[in-house]
Amino acid sequence: MMGEKVGIGSQIQGPKDGIAEKLQEKPERKNKKLRVIEQESGDLLTELDDAYKLLRKTQEELIIKEKLSMAGGLAAGVAHELRNSLNIIGISVQYLHEKFNLGDERREFTKAIMSKVEKLNSVTTDLIHFARPQHPQFNKTNIHKILDKALSLVKFKCIVQKVRVVRNYAANLSYIEIDNELMEQVALNLIDNALWAMPERGKLVIATRMFDDNNLIEINFTDTGCGIPRKDVSRIFDPFFTQRENGTGLGLSVVHRIIETHKGSIDVESELKIGTTFRIRLPALQEE
Repeated sequence: MMGEKVGIGSQIQGPKDGIAEKLQEKPERKNKKLRVIEQESGDLLTELDDAYKLLRKTQEELIIKEKLSMAGGLAAGVAHELRNSLNIIGISVQYLHEKFNLGDERREFTKAIMSKVEKLNSVTTDLIHFARPQHPQFNKTNIHKILDKALSLVKFKCIVQKVRVVRNYAANLSYIEIDNELMEQVALNLIDNALWAMPERGKLVIATRMFDDNNLIEINFTDTGCGIPRKDVSRIFDPFFTQRENGTGLGLSVVHRIIETHKGSIDVESELKIGTTFRIRLPALQEE
């Protein structure tokens, strides 16, 4: 009988142990589910953040495009009217200047007027380039050749301003299909901006690399100049916006348009008294 009681007791105790184990499993399962939910929530938040940043960037690009389009039509009309009037003024003043004797004080006035007419002609040329639709002639090119050519044109200016140029070119960089003349204009404009920001000493670093699984070529122009105020960074590509006293504010707008016609992107990072980086990304030529 005693044996039977023990047997019955053991039979009764067995299910209780199983229930206890199941009860212990429930918190573990809940914790596991919570960890999964937290991971999924974190992934969703990351995706939402990335989508928001992409949306903001796209919105900014659309705003710039709209501004460029509106300003382009305005610039074309203004440039046409200015050029006609300037040509008449320039010819008339040149005629008067030659009529005055060499010692005549009035030649100083006509000389000053001709100088201003020349300056306005330069501005008009910038307006025409800005308003003119771009029709790139694409060629298979090594971007390093374009960069080197642009640097050779400003070599003397770099020496005078004591600006050290550093080329951080990536080895075996893919070829790219670009309009050589337009891309040289882009490089010259960005280099000129960097030199303007470093009138007395500094360093200009031009770096290239492959990006996005070798689908893009990235070109960085980094200077150690005065930098751009934070409030102005978002306006840097706006037509007619400039930090220069005698600038037209069209150079970077033209650069943005050229990069756009090459299906690329350009952005800027800057910090006052530290420097500025312009970053260009262009589609790499996919070799078969």
